[in-house]
Amino acid sequence: MTIKKKVAKKKGTKKKTGKKAKSIKQQLIKASFGFLALIIIVAAAGLAVRHLIRQHPSKIPAKPPVAEVQKKPIKIPTYEIYPREKAVPSPRPLPKSVPVPKPKPLPRAVPVPVPEPVPIKALPEISIIIDDIGYDRELCEKLIKLDTSLTFSILPRSPFQTSLSRLAVDRGSEIMLHLPMEPKEYPRVNPGPGALLTRMSPDELVGQLELNLEDLPYIKGVNNHMGSKMTASSTQMNQVFSVLKKRGLYFIDSKTDPDSTGRSSARLFQVPFGERDVFLDHVQTKEFVRNQINLLIRIAEKHGSAIGIAHPHEVTYRVLRETLPDLKKRVKIVPASRLVKRPA
Repeated sequence: MTIKKKVAKKKGTKKKTGKKAKSIKQQLIKASFGFLALIIIVAAAGLAVRHLIRQHPSKIPAKPPVAEVQKKPIKIPTYEIYPREKAVPSPRPLPKSVPVPKPKPLPRAVPVPVPEPVPIKALPEISIIIDDIGYDRELCEKLIKLDTSLTFSILPRSPFQTSLSRLAVDRGSEIMLHLPMEPKEYPRVNPGPGALLTRMSPDELVGQLELNLEDLPYIKGVNNHMGSKMTASSTQMNQVFSVLKKRGLYFIDSKTDPDSTGRSSARLFQVPFGERDVFLDHVQTKEFVRNQINLLIRIAEKHGSAIGIAHPHEVTYRVLRETLPDLKKRVKIVPASRLVKRPA
């Protein structure tokens, strides 16, 4: 190859290399402009979305609060299905006592006989049972701290059953198992977790009852929650009372049905037994609750004792807080176990 050809070849190679470098540089510039354009488009889109939110905030779905997502509120169950009872008129005020005239003094010569001291009549006794303890923690705690003479009946498998039962026992109050039983309205009305149902076999019924009793180790007795259908079944009530007899527990019939066989089962198994005389708060007004308390007192004055059942309502707490000091002057408030006895 001649010198001229070699020089020409070198010049062509340099020319091609220069063109290639120039092509790469142009591609890099184009890519830079493309990337910059993409950034501008994204920024413009962000500004457009922000403007859309400001103009139409209702179209953007709201994010639920953290508290709602993390924890659902506790649903308070139906407290009771009250039986139909005749309305009780408001108590009439007692007539004012007629003043007895003082006897004329006897002559000094005649000795005045000294009368024997009159024995003080014992106050009638009442028991006030607060049912359905275990759900509204704040209100239940206020009721437990109200007075140690009240009795508290706790629902099985309720969210605060353990802490509330311990609080009541530590303060010296008596506690019971508020045993859910099938009402006539079932399944439209559900008595709640741990309920005894009429379709259960004897083994299922006794097994469920044993589980409920083991959940609350400090109880002294049992009363029924709802149960208008179950308490009318003598066979199944006998199964319930056989367990209560074995454990040494008393039973108080809430009398949600007039055909309850609780007394006959208690007589058969010789289980200490009592019955509810008055529901105190199935109408939630202060005036009604006060009238029901007065009715409970009149029954106690007539028979020597009476049992009232109330529920964790705010109005119930307020009336009890206001009336307990005066109530204790007229009656003696005792635990439910004091007013039960074995039926003859």
